[in-house]
Amino acid sequence: MLRRFRLLDGLRGRIAIALFAAVLVQFVGSEIIFAKAEETRIERGRSQRLADWLLFADAFFDTRPDAVERMNAMWEPRLLVARRDAPPPSSRGEATADIVALQPGLRELDFRADRDGEALEGTIRLTGGGWLSFRSEDYFQGSSLLYHYSVSLILLVLIVLLLALVFGRVIGRPLEHIAVAAERVGGDERVAVEIDGPLEVRQVAAAFDRMQTRLLDHIGERVQSLAAMSHDLRTPLARLRLNASTVDDADTRAALEQDIAEMEAFVTSILDYLRGDDPEPEQPIDIASIAMTVVDEASDAGGDVSYAGPDRLEAMMRPLKLKRLLRNVVQNAVRHAGNARLNFCREGRELVFTIDDDGPGIPADKLAEVFEPFTRVENSRSRSTGGAGLGLAVARQLSRRMTGHIKLENRPAGGLVVTIRLPYRPGQS
Repeated sequence: MLRRFRLLDGLRGRIAIALFAAVLVQFVGSEIIFAKAEETRIERGRSQRLADWLLFADAFFDTRPDAVERMNAMWEPRLLVARRDAPPPSSRGEATADIVALQPGLRELDFRADRDGEALEGTIRLTGGGWLSFRSEDYFQGSSLLYHYSVSLILLVLIVLLLALVFGRVIGRPLEHIAVAAERVGGDERVAVEIDGPLEVRQVAAAFDRMQTRLLDHIGERVQSLAAMSHDLRTPLARLRLNASTVDDADTRAALEQDIAEMEAFVTSILDYLRGDDPEPEQPIDIASIAMTVVDEASDAGGDVSYAGPDRLEAMMRPLKLKRLLRNVVQNAVRHAGNARLNFCREGRELVFTIDDDGPGIPADKLAEVFEPFTRVENSRSRSTGGAGLGLAVARQLSRRMTGHIKLENRPAGGLVVTIRLPYRPGQS
C-alpha cells in the first residue's frame, strides 16, 4: 500500500495521472457532446417520421387501412393505434409543438401529444371523421453512445495509462539514479552518475557530477592539510614534554605535564574529527573481535566496561572507522559515568551496537545538541571532565560515513543509551 502511494507521489506517477486525467476529460467530454448531438439528430428524425406517418394515416386510414398497417410495420417500435369517435383527454404537451414544427399540416388535424414516461401518446382528428389515437412505446428512450462505447473507453484509458507509466519511467529513472547517488555522496569513493534522459535531467546530472568533483577535491585538500597539521602540532608538543621533564620543581613539572597532556588530547580529538573523511576500503572483518578489543582497551585503561554479544560475526566493514566509532562512544561513557556496557547483535540487515552507562544522562533538550562539535554538557570548562566536546560529534560523523546512524536516549533508571545501527553486508568468503 505504501509503495502505491509513493508511486503516485513520484514524478512517474504524477505524469501518468496528468496524462490519464487529460485524456479522460477530453474523451468523456467530446463523447458527451457527440452523444447529445447524435441523440438530438435521432430524435428529430424519429419525430419527422412520426409526423409523416400521421399525415399518411389521415389520408388513407379509411380507404387503405392495409397500407396504413404496412407503414406502421415499418415503424420501430410499432405504434399502437385505435380509432375513436370522441376525442380522448389528451393534452398538448411539449412534444406537440416540436412535432408540429416539423410538419405544420398536423396543426389543422388538432394534433395533440404528450409524454408518458418513455412513451409518446396522442391523437389526431381524421379528415373523414373521428379520431385516431396512437402510442409509441420507448419513444424517448435514447441510446447512450457513451454506454455502448464503454468498452472502447476502458481500453483506451488503460492504453493511455500504460503509455503514461512507461513515459514517466523513462523520465523518472535518471532522476532516481541521481537521488541514489546523492545519498551515497560523502563516503570514501566517487559515485558514478549516469548522464542520460531529457535535456533538463542531463543538466542536473552533469551539475551534480561537477559538484561531487569539487567536494572530493576539497576533501582531498583537507586530508593533505591534516597530515601537515599532525606533524607541525605534535613535534612542538613533544619538545614541550621533553622540556617539562627537566623542571626541578615537582609541582610545576606535574602542572606542565598536565597542560601538555590536555593539549595533546585536544589536538588528537580535533584530528580525529577532521580525519573522518580519510578514505578506507571495505574488507571482510570480524566485527565481534573489534568490539571486544575496544572493550578490553577501555578496561585496561581503568574503566568498568563489559561486552555482550557473539564471539564472532564477519561482515564487510571499514575496520579503522568502526574501531574509532566504538572507542569514541565507550570512552565518552567511561569519562562521564565511569562505566559502559557494549551490547552487539545482528538484526536482519543491520548491525546494532548499544552502549549504555549508569551516569547522569543528558537533558532531553540537549540530546540533539551534543552531536555538534565542541559541545559539552558540563558547566565546567575543564577538559579533564568534559573533554573537547568532539566525542559524539566524531561518532556521528563516522556512523554517517558508514551509511549508518546513531541515536541517544536516556534510560528510565538513569544513564545514557547510545544505539548505533550500521548496514550488514556479509563478508566475502
